Amino acid sequence: MNLQLDNRALNIKQTIFEHFIFPFKLNPQILNQISSSFISFEQFRDIAQKYSVSNIDADVIFTFFQLALENQPTVERKIVDLKQLSLFLSLQNFNHAGRHSIFENININDVKYQERQRQPMNSYSPLNSPRAKTMRAQSQQNDMQQVIQFVKSNVKDWMSLLSSNQETITSQEFNLLSLILFNESKSISQLIFDRTNKLGKEIVSEWTIKNIQCQEYSSTISGFTKSVTIKNNVGEDLKITQCDDSMIYIDCSVNTLSISQCTNCQIFVGSVRMITSITSCEKITVCVASNYLKISNTIDSTIHYYGSYSPILYGDCRSIILAPNNSNTEKTLQRLREASIPINKQCRDKYQKPLIIGQNKIDWSLLSTEEFSKFILPESHFGCIDSPLILECNFDIDRMNKEITEKKILTQQMNYEKIVLPLLAPPEYIKAVYDRYQLFAGIQAQIKQSNLREENQKLLQNAIQGNFREWLVSTGTIKGISDLVKLIDQEQ
Repeated sequence: MNLQLDNRALNIKQTIFEHFIFPFKLNPQILNQISSSFISFEQFRDIAQKYSVSNIDADVIFTFFQLALENQPTVERKIVDLKQLSLFLSLQNFNHAGRHSIFENININDVKYQERQRQPMNSYSPLNSPRAKTMRAQSQQNDMQQVIQFVKSNVKDWMSLLSSNQETITSQEFNLLSLILFNESKSISQLIFDRTNKLGKEIVSEWTIKNIQCQEYSSTISGFTKSVTIKNNVGEDLKITQCDDSMIYIDCSVNTLSISQCTNCQIFVGSVRMITSITSCEKITVCVASNYLKISNTIDSTIHYYGSYSPILYGDCRSIILAPNNSNTEKTLQRLREASIPINKQCRDKYQKPLIIGQNKIDWSLLSTEEFSKFILPESHFGCIDSPLILECNFDIDRMNKEITEKKILTQQMNYEKIVLPLLAPPEYIKAVYDRYQLFAGIQAQIKQSNLREENQKLLQNAIQGNFREWLVSTGTIKGISDLVKLIDQEQ
C-alpha cells in the first residue's frame, strides 16, 4: 500500500529531530525512582544533579521537552508526564551521521591547526575538507532515512518505556508517542485501537513500524552557490543547507529555522516563532529574531540575535561572535508580533549571556560597539523605520514600540545618504552607529570647506580610495561589497 495515500499513516515530526536533539546522554531509567505518574522541574533537576548534570543542562532539557510537547514558544514550569519525559530523553540518542562529528578529529591546541588558523582567510577550512564534504553529501541523501530507521529501531523499546505491562499497551499510553508521531486527521491511537482500549505490544509495534513515514521538509533552500536570494513567502519550517558564498534574505515569519553546513553566507530572516538551529557552519553572518536559538559545531561566525531565551552553544564551536540584532525594516516589529516574540529590553539583551552545555570548551565573544554596524538589506525590497523616531525615543525599544504602534509612524525607503540605524540593539550600539555617521559627515564637511585645488582633490581621493581598498581586502569586507554589486546588476 502506498503510504503517501494512506490516511492511516503515522508521520514523523521531523522538526523534533532537526531542533530538539542535544548532546545529553541520560538513561531514561533514572526517572523510575519517581513514584508518581508526573514530575516537576525541581524533581527532575534534583535527579539529574545526581548524575552530574548541571542546572543549566537540566533547564534546557526540561524547557525544550515542553516546547516539543506543546509547540508553543512560551512555556510555564509545570508538572509533566513522567513517561513522555523519559521518551524525550531516549530521543537524545539520535544523531545524524556526521552532524556532530565534522570537527571531531581536529584538536584546537594542535600546533599545526593553530598555524593553519594564522594563514590568510579561506586558506584552511574544516567544512570544505574532502572528508567534511563527503559526509555532508551522505548526510543530505540519508537524513530522512536515518530518522525513519531510528524510529523503527526504537519503537519496541519505547513501547516498553511507556507501558509497565509486559504484554499490552493502552491507547492512552500509545498516544504519548504523539511527541514524535502525528496523523493529519486523527489522534494516533484512533488509527489502530478503534473501540478497544488495550492491545498486545507486539501487534501495536509491528503495525507502527509498517505505517511510519517521514514527509519532506516544508521549505528548503539548498545548494545555492554565489547567489542572492530574496523571499517573502516560504513554508512554516524553513531549512537552509549546504549554501556557499551566498546572500539569503527571508522577509517573513517562520515557525522553525534550520541553517546547516553553510559557508561564507549572509542570512537574514524576519522572525522565527519557535527555534533557530545553526549547525556545522563556517564564516557565516546571521541576523535573526527568534524565541530560541541554538548553535553547534560552527566556527568563525557572527550571529546577530534578538529573542526571549539565551542562546544555547554546544559541540565544537570556535570564534563565535554574538551580537545584537542589527536589522531595521518597516516590518520589524510586525514580524516580532507574528512570531510571538516579546518586544522589550530583556529580549534585546539575551544575546549577552549564552548557555554553554556539554563538555566542550566553547570559544565565543561579544561584538564590540566599534565593530557593530547596521545589517545591509536590498534597498528595493526593504523599507526602514525612520531614524528621527529612534533618536527622539533615545534608543529606547519600549518607547519606540509604543510610538510606532500608536502613531503608526511612516517608514522611509532606504536612502544611503540618510542615517539608517539598527532598531533592536542596545542604546550604546545604536549610538555608536549614529556617532560614526556623524563623524563621516564631519569629515565630508571639512573636505568641502577646505577649498582644495583640483589636483589636490584628486590626490586626496586616490589616497582615500587606496586605503579603503586595502582595508576591504585585509578585512574580507570586499566580499559583501562585490555581492551587493551583483545584486544591483541582477535588478537592473
